[in-house]
Amino acid sequence: MNQVTVVSTDQRLEEALRVTGLKIGRLDPSSMGALVQSANPPAVLVVDVRGQQQLPQFVSAFRRQHPGTGLVLVASASDPALMLQAMRAGVTEYIHEPLTPEVLEQAVRRVIVGGFAPSSGQVVAFVGAKGGVGTTTLAVNTGTALSMITDGEVLLIDLHIGSGDAALFLGAEPRFSVVDALENVGRLDEALFRSMIEKTPSGLDVLAASDRIVAGIADGRHLRALLDFVATRYRYIVLDVPRSDVTMLDALPEASVVTVVTNQELPSLRSAGRLAHNLRARYGSARVRTVMNRFDRRAEIAHADVERVIGGSVKHLIPSDYRVAVEALNVGRPVVLDKGSLADSLRVLAADLGGVRKEESDRHAGVFSRLAFRRA
Repeated sequence: MNQVTVVSTDQRLEEALRVTGLKIGRLDPSSMGALVQSANPPAVLVVDVRGQQQLPQFVSAFRRQHPGTGLVLVASASDPALMLQAMRAGVTEYIHEPLTPEVLEQAVRRVIVGGFAPSSGQVVAFVGAKGGVGTTTLAVNTGTALSMITDGEVLLIDLHIGSGDAALFLGAEPRFSVVDALENVGRLDEALFRSMIEKTPSGLDVLAASDRIVAGIADGRHLRALLDFVATRYRYIVLDVPRSDVTMLDALPEASVVTVVTNQELPSLRSAGRLAHNLRARYGSARVRTVMNRFDRRAEIAHADVERVIGGSVKHLIPSDYRVAVEALNVGRPVVLDKGSLADSLRVLAADLGGVRKEESDRHAGVFSRLAFRRA
């Protein structure tokens, strides 16, 4: 069996790949049916779609039958619609003209070195019932906790375009932002994407908010394409979502868990109730959670009152500790890296939202303890 099979009527594409030194074969698109059903697929399938507006149906069928094979798509140009189809079909690499033997070889080598099985990262979204309830705090700390458990396989995306502070909470000063990624989503590749990501001191990758607001950039198609792209590269993607932007909320079908953040303030609770009800109606009750931030057991509004107003259970009560939270913000260090009841509650929240098994979480508990000791 060939290591690389080229599906194309253009013999030059096959010849250009000979420089890889791999065993190359070419197949006419009309003969793909047999390869889809083959018990011995190639390591890499290179599909030529130049001059086509739609992804051939056999691509999705092949991916379902052979999830371990790397897929490289060769297109005429950087077409966002075609790229979105490719991402959803599980294509590993998308390249376009002008083509050179070097470009083809690099694409195939990236697939071989990176492994073939496509991953599907879990998306955890945070939406605040109103401003100031601590949504970014929970998003940053959840991302950091999951990053420690998974050895850095977590990306935080701050979708508060023009007003986000996630990078500040993480002590980072990014050069690029989510706006840059959305503007260039049609030509994203591994090198370009990695240049836009900021690696924070805690190990969490962040795609930060921008200081500039660009009209029309918050396009739902662009955002979904971006999420499809990053989901193949991270185990978890944490979203800090503005509740006032309908475009951002429309991207939540991609999320595994949508978390509504509220506190014990009546306007916040009323807003949380409406928001949670609408999200449950759109995306299903199983995917929507409500978290009570800055919970005070002595407050007039009790836990039971909160659940009655919201119309659902509130499993996580994050304790109020203003001094610790502000100190962490001022030094750009997530609370979960320290000790205390607030840090413990945030770690439990992260493990629950991420579906982390208890034994996996316990295995990394010593890491948090050592980090807290160093700071002390």
